Amino acid sequence: MMTTSTPINNPNYLNQNSESLSSETFNDLELMFYENIKPQLNQLSRNPDEETIAKILAYSRSL
Repeated sequence: MMTTSTPINNPNYLNQNSESLSSETFNDLELMFYENIKPQLNQLSRNPDEETIAKILAYSRSL
C-alpha cells in the first residue's frame, strides 16, 4: 500500500501562511486600488440606446 502526504516544508504551504493578511488591511488595499482606477472604469462604462438593444435582440431572434 502506498501512503502519500504533503511535507510541511512545502514552499506553497509556507507562502500561504506568510501571505495571510488581516481582513481590514486587505479591504483597505482593495479600496485604495478601486479608488485609483475608478475614473478609468467610468470612462469605459457605456449605456446603449434602446434602439441598439432592440437591434441586438432582433438579430439574436433571427438566428
